[in-house]
Amino acid sequence: MLPFDRHARSPVSDIRPTERRRRADLVLIGAVLAVALGWFACSRLVTGPADTAVVVCQSQDGFYRADPLDSDVSYTVTTPGTGSGADADKGANTVRIAGGCVDVTYANCSNQVCADHDPIDEMGEQIVCLPHGVVVEIVEREQDATRLA
Repeated sequence: MLPFDRHARSPVSDIRPTERRRRADLVLIGAVLAVALGWFACSRLVTGPADTAVVVCQSQDGFYRADPLDSDVSYTVTTPGTGSGADADKGANTVRIAGGCVDVTYANCSNQVCADHDPIDEMGEQIVCLPHGVVVEIVEREQDATRLA
């Protein structure tokens, strides 16, 4: 057995500390990027392709309609109204599906939350009009839609 020479230089000790740190940083950055890329790829596989998405619009009083997200259609949902005052009057919500996005372009309720909502384009997103009892949502399959009682 050879005696251990603690003063002998190893190949690792020939590298300056700043170079070692730089190499370690690059390895760490590469590992983080690889994990992020893997997560992104897996999340895309889990959610499925966007062309299978369905837009389901329904109201508490029984209106129900389902359209593919890639369709180009606009329709108005009329409801008896569920609020008091101006919201007790018949409700009207205009839903537009175009360019892979869904938007409520008009509502005659007092709070306008649904009409001011940004267009939705991802599975699981919803636009809700509480005064009129209308829910518009994007789901993968029509049977996945929330059922209003």
